[in-house]
Amino acid sequence: MIRHITTLTVPNATAEQFYDFMSNPVSERYHAWWPEEHLAFFLTKPGESNHLRDEVYYDEYLGKSRRLKFFAVVVAANRPYHVAWQMKMAGVRLPAVLSVKFTDTSEGLEINHELRIGFGGAGKILDPFIRLYFTKSYASALEKHCLEEWPRLAAYLAG
Repeated sequence: MIRHITTLTVPNATAEQFYDFMSNPVSERYHAWWPEEHLAFFLTKPGESNHLRDEVYYDEYLGKSRRLKFFAVVVAANRPYHVAWQMKMAGVRLPAVLSVKFTDTSEGLEINHELRIGFGGAGKILDPFIRLYFTKSYASALEKHCLEEWPRLAAYLAG
């Protein structure tokens, strides 16, 4: 299993604000958050009242040369602390989950952004093939993007 984790603290932000934004995707707001990188994020099929099983589409750039876009289903929705999306292709769930955890602290909002790709058990023999796509430079672009996007969200929500 490949795990990419970015952890940071964002001053002047709360778990409630960020969770609400991420669990109620609207492309216009998502694009306004970071116009140069965020293209689309919207609900394609509602799930339960707490957003579990919501299905979404997500599309963004990671710098100038990388792009991350996928359909996904919400597989964790614990308001306001955790939301996770499992990526899908052609209606089939992939071994790829984007998980974001929010923790309010005295310094601000601590964010744990984790991308897990790959298989457990015997399936892990396929992970080297996934590494052909999720390279070190891709991981670096994702890290840089995460460190910039979350403070931008705080600024966007503050108006």
